[in-house]
Amino acid sequence: MCSLFKCGVTSAVLGVILVIVTCIVSFVVVPGVVESIIISEVALQNGTEAMDRFKEIPFPLDFKVRLFNITNPDEVRGGGIPAVTETGPYIYKMYHTREVEEYEGDIIKYRTRNIFTFNAEASYPNTEDDIVTVVNVPYHGILQMAEIRFLDLMGALSLGLDGIFGANNGPIMTVRVGDFLFDGIPICKNPGLIGGVACGQIKAIGANVKNLVEAEDGSLVFTILDYKNNSPSELYEVYRGIDDASKLGIMNLFNGSKYIDNWVTDIDENGETIPGICNMVNGSDSAIYPPFVDRDKSLFALNTDICRSVQLKYQYDSEYEGIPVARFTVNEWFLDNHEGCFCLNVTSGITQENGCLLKGAMELYSCVGAFMVLSYPHFLYADHTYQNGVIGMTPVEEQHRIFADLDPYTGTVIRGSKRAQFNVFMRPVRSIAATNSLRTTLTPIFWVDEGMSLPEDLTNMIKRRLLGSLNLVDIFIPILISLSVVLAVFGVVLVIWTKRRSKINI
Repeated sequence: MCSLFKCGVTSAVLGVILVIVTCIVSFVVVPGVVESIIISEVALQNGTEAMDRFKEIPFPLDFKVRLFNITNPDEVRGGGIPAVTETGPYIYKMYHTREVEEYEGDIIKYRTRNIFTFNAEASYPNTEDDIVTVVNVPYHGILQMAEIRFLDLMGALSLGLDGIFGANNGPIMTVRVGDFLFDGIPICKNPGLIGGVACGQIKAIGANVKNLVEAEDGSLVFTILDYKNNSPSELYEVYRGIDDASKLGIMNLFNGSKYIDNWVTDIDENGETIPGICNMVNGSDSAIYPPFVDRDKSLFALNTDICRSVQLKYQYDSEYEGIPVARFTVNEWFLDNHEGCFCLNVTSGITQENGCLLKGAMELYSCVGAFMVLSYPHFLYADHTYQNGVIGMTPVEEQHRIFADLDPYTGTVIRGSKRAQFNVFMRPVRSIAATNSLRTTLTPIFWVDEGMSLPEDLTNMIKRRLLGSLNLVDIFIPILISLSVVLAVFGVVLVIWTKRRSKINI
């Protein structure tokens, strides 16, 4: 049995050693182990749960559509300011899959596919059979395009409008919601002689319009969203995060290129044409991000619906179902129009002197093939000219901006929403009498909220597998360090006490 002095020295030395060892293990070894565990959980290795979830999201996303019902159509036709009320939401379950075509080292190549089904229960009392009065999108789109392409023929075209548009011949139409969104609105169904000639030209100029397809009988069908349903995307090539976890989900190429070709090009110092910053493919496909989120760096995601990458910036930390999350949002910089290459200068309406749209709006002609205009819902962050041009706009930041809540350890999207509003300029068109009295207005058509929240089984898995382990580490490491310090202090106290006692005995 050791003496008190020797026991004290031994305890002190052992305690100090344990403190050093515990600190080394805690701050050097454990973080590396935790990092390795996280990487193994998220890297897109064949045969893993991460890969299975990547190929098919195991739950449907909520795709919510809200339409802007025009409540004073007669006044609008006579030059009045449109008054609208938001109708909806019409909620669809969106099933998202990635169809893998090839593995090439740390690269995975795939196409995405979305399938929509109407969720009657979640939409109640709204149904696809609801009737709404909305701006006539194909009417304005076709006539505004014809005004540019065939200005000298507009007088003749005006004689064939009944045959082209049928019951929907006018700047505003009353339509069934299901027909407007997915089922289709007929165009050129019984065009007649003059209308038939015009319809031949419409088919030609509408060949690249996503919303316009030719039916089996030769007529045309317009829908807002059906082109998105059960159609494969272009080819994504992204990193799997096996060789470098910081690249997980980041795009290497999109459709075989590091650039898209929708926006204005630049000229380099040698006078050569280059794609330009607006055409750069940045970030992920918006559903997967690298682990170990750096709050000081922006995230980027390519949104193919609007043909551009979107920048998300960190806002604040929050919590969802007991999981700490870092919230990233897309605010006013998204459509501030400071990047001149997003200005196509082809959409006539309310613009700046240089032809570019005002703040908070972006032309989509090169993306969708029609004179559609993108904005945030209810013209959030947009120029007041657009906001005040329509009665009924009530922008609310938390309800209308894009956001993503990420688990800061794994980069998993715990909750998020992609939100966008689509608009068209109602304005007079040359030789079209029904448009003569229209007030030039950027008129909202509808806005969408593509949202997701991890279901309970997946949030429980994250809490059990990851957060549970991290919490144990956070609890036990301080306890071990504290016990080691206590042992060292106990040894020191024991040594001091035995020395004092020996002096007293002398």
